[in-house]
Amino acid sequence: MRWIGERMRLQRIMIFSLVLHFALAISPAGTQTKKQTQVKIGSPAPSLAVAHLLQAPSEFHGTWDELHGRAVLLEFWATWCGGCVDSIAHLNELADKFSSQPIQFISITDETDVNFVSRFLNFHPIRGWVGFDSEERTFRNFGIEGRPRTVLIDQNGMVRAIANPDDITTRTIDSLLSGKGIDLQAPASPTLLGLESEAPSPLLQVLIRPAAPVAVSGFSPGAGFMQNGRFEIYGVSLCHILADAYHVPENRIDAPAWCETARYDVSVITPQNQENLRWPLLKESIEAGFQLKLHKEFKDTAVYVLKKIDGRSPILKEASAKGTGHSNPNGDLEAFGSPMSRLTQVVQEVLSKDVLDETGLTGIYDYHLKWDGKQSMSIVSALREQLGLELVEQQRQEEHLVVDSAQEPKTW
Repeated sequence: MRWIGERMRLQRIMIFSLVLHFALAISPAGTQTKKQTQVKIGSPAPSLAVAHLLQAPSEFHGTWDELHGRAVLLEFWATWCGGCVDSIAHLNELADKFSSQPIQFISITDETDVNFVSRFLNFHPIRGWVGFDSEERTFRNFGIEGRPRTVLIDQNGMVRAIANPDDITTRTIDSLLSGKGIDLQAPASPTLLGLESEAPSPLLQVLIRPAAPVAVSGFSPGAGFMQNGRFEIYGVSLCHILADAYHVPENRIDAPAWCETARYDVSVITPQNQENLRWPLLKESIEAGFQLKLHKEFKDTAVYVLKKIDGRSPILKEASAKGTGHSNPNGDLEAFGSPMSRLTQVVQEVLSKDVLDETGLTGIYDYHLKWDGKQSMSIVSALREQLGLELVEQQRQEEHLVVDSAQEPKTW
């Protein structure tokens, strides 16, 4: 690991645990992790720290004093969270049903772009107030580690339930308003990889383990994120990990069959401002752990080329600000301020074949694309009819990552 430097080489510690676990863990002596608040049922609700409120009367600023005498349904969400978006309709239905009752619906996001969220609300209206927790203080105060998450607070400011939004029913809110007990089991908070209870956070870490059940990890297969020096992904194949580490599309990785079927969870943590270490660290770990021998070569490859249709203008709305997109496997992609690379990525995932963007479109766009999720090829006609774009099949010389040999590791 010459690129890390001799000083860091002397500091690193390699750990192999009872699972396949490669960990480089460096923590300053005496450093303590800031303990996450654990909100308990029956305790006073922690303070709100809302920097901005949408859809609220001007005299309200998001404090419990202002809300005294009202029950509150507090929803922690984000525009990029698919489960959050899917729950909007259910929560809106509840908000409408109880609009004349003393209960306030408040949706809290830790996103910072107010204009982008406002644009999102034009497509997905949310009943009630929308608050911005730009410094994540409210998320920390309530101990929120995953979303969507709903907290029910009674008229006296006491926490009465913590649940997933889909578990909240009209009977639940009736019980909240009448002061009756609420029989809802609090959802388990997902545990971040590589962080034991009460331990200091690692400065540098690579962890690869056999995929934990969803009930343990709190994340569905394929879920992941990349933020603040941490990269995590759950329930993916070795081919998927190789695709991330070597920046080669997964369909251009030629590997033994088990590399597609065995599933793993991955966590890579790098020091602040050193995210360039992420992929070299991951490469070295997987090459050592799986005893990989591999090489790259160009092969004749069947691809799709995304193009504009001759004589037609694309059906895309130019956006003023960059945002995110939400897609689901049932065949629905909504994009807000999204570049063409996002579209090609989704089409590539649907068709399991390389998609090359040759549209010449370099801006960011809003659009909505729907296709039959059970018929992957239906996305071809959907692109033509709904976005004015076409896919052309071609043969191209593309670079493949070839795994010459690999050993499927066994846990201790």
